[in-house]
Amino acid sequence: MKYVFTPLHILRGIIVLLLGSALVVALSNPLGEAPDEPAHFDYARFVAVNQQLPLQCAPPCQSDVPGEGHQPPLAYLVYAGLTWPLIDSGEWVPQAINPQFIWQGGSQSQALVHGTREQWPWQGTFLAWRLMRLISVAFVLTGIYFVWRTGLAISTPTVALMAVALLASSPQTSLIAGSVSNDALLFCLTAIVTAGTVQARTYRQMVLLGLAIGAALITKQSAIVLIPLICWPVWQYFTGWQRLWALLLAGLPMVVTAGWWYARNHLVYGDVFGLALFRSIYQQTPLDFGQLSTWQQAFSQLMRSAWGMYGWMSLAAPDWWLQIGATVTISAAAGLLIHAGSRRPIAPQWWLLGALWLVASLWLISFAYTVGPVAWQMRLMIIAVPAGGLLLAKGLVTGIGITPKPIQIGLAVVVAIACQLSIWWSHVLPTYHANMPAAATTAQPLATATKAIFVAPKAGGGIALLDYTLTGQLAAGQALDLQLRWLTQTRPSNNWQLFVWVINAEKKPVLQVLQPLDPQLPTSAWSPGDRLYTSHQFTIPAALPVGQYTLQIGLFDPAAKLRAHKRNYAEKLTGDSIRIPFVIPAP
Repeated sequence: MKYVFTPLHILRGIIVLLLGSALVVALSNPLGEAPDEPAHFDYARFVAVNQQLPLQCAPPCQSDVPGEGHQPPLAYLVYAGLTWPLIDSGEWVPQAINPQFIWQGGSQSQALVHGTREQWPWQGTFLAWRLMRLISVAFVLTGIYFVWRTGLAISTPTVALMAVALLASSPQTSLIAGSVSNDALLFCLTAIVTAGTVQARTYRQMVLLGLAIGAALITKQSAIVLIPLICWPVWQYFTGWQRLWALLLAGLPMVVTAGWWYARNHLVYGDVFGLALFRSIYQQTPLDFGQLSTWQQAFSQLMRSAWGMYGWMSLAAPDWWLQIGATVTISAAAGLLIHAGSRRPIAPQWWLLGALWLVASLWLISFAYTVGPVAWQMRLMIIAVPAGGLLLAKGLVTGIGITPKPIQIGLAVVVAIACQLSIWWSHVLPTYHANMPAAATTAQPLATATKAIFVAPKAGGGIALLDYTLTGQLAAGQALDLQLRWLTQTRPSNNWQLFVWVINAEKKPVLQVLQPLDPQLPTSAWSPGDRLYTSHQFTIPAALPVGQYTLQIGLFDPAAKLRAHKRNYAEKLTGDSIRIPFVIPAP
């Protein structure tokens, strides 16, 4: 008997495929290599460690969570609540910015420096970070299911399945699912709200709708555009005094769920959204919306971000993939216009979804006015992405007339996700690299142990010189190879370089060598726990006369013209260098 694949079978298959794609991203993408992910994680970490919400303040004061402290807290409370036992309560040192990052004037798409503490096996805070990504995966998959539910409620199984397929086929969905941010939870809640809006018929459903909108409001401020949705079922499915009761039963849970956050902002900042301080810090030169080029840039960046901008919007997918995505999107939009211009009746729910997309677009434009072109990212339209997926599916099926069988939709998603994973493994991941060697490769001690910690004056911690090996003879004209093994205790604020001096008996230098410890990575980008070998070569001058000499090894910051102090493990000052005496004998 021939097996028939129903839309529900294909839906389950698409969810499994999306789960696999999202897990690949969540587990293989280096931590922090997603837009603003470090700040979102820092918010969750701050809540877990301090058991309170972060506060913002204007420079020179340091906000508790710079860049994201204005965000409502629900997503971070969930992340923190499920991972707090793993999070280290000690001082947190965030990842350093990659000095070669493209937005810093370099040529690399990798935004951050990835040190030893991030490497497998994941432990403590960094294991918690990975687990938070898995929570995001669960949020997005739940949202996909409710997109399906909405499609079934207002249209055919083909349209519902097509909407799910379009969202699963976009790499942006897997990227949001595979990173820590409030976007994943907002996508989930927006899908729930959209489904609840078109299905609410009873008082109980109105209460649930109010709760879902309230939860969205304490996930991200842009959820304010969802509030008018309450009026839709009130007007459509209730009459007379029922409308007032329905409005109250939805409005009260929403206010109770989210009102405290906005009241708190008003008390603390005098601003219910807590955005005034954010705008004062991040306000950019306003965009000129009267210029055609502004809108061309907006369309281009939104289309590219929807179908394949990786990292911190720093690496685009191959052109062939972006062209496929643009073709699908433009065709679907054309289909909507064709359908709207025809005489065929259009269910009012579709006008509702279109209005939601329009209002979200206006919100994005207002945000772009504040922060500039960086706002042209489709993830910032997440509040309307479930509606957008449904609208595009409607355009393809009803407007263009594409009516594939469920198995054909499923096969298309298989191909799309196979392309996504191919791009991920061959195009994206090769651009990332670990900046520090694996811990196992630096575990072998060198010949001579030291108890030296180099640190800036009046600073704590520093870089420990664990041991060293000096190969060659300390004699006139001899080439020497110096290998050092370092362990970072705290991130230096200085960019230290290694100095090697040879001092004669009169305390005068006869050789001065200054070399970077790591030519690719300044010490100000090293993180606690980083352990590495460095290798240095130099030659003793051939013309040295007979006598006693001292080889000095230490750290120097040429920009600050400052030598590091040397301390022992008891934090006692022991000079500024390792000293190795030697003698040039008489011939």
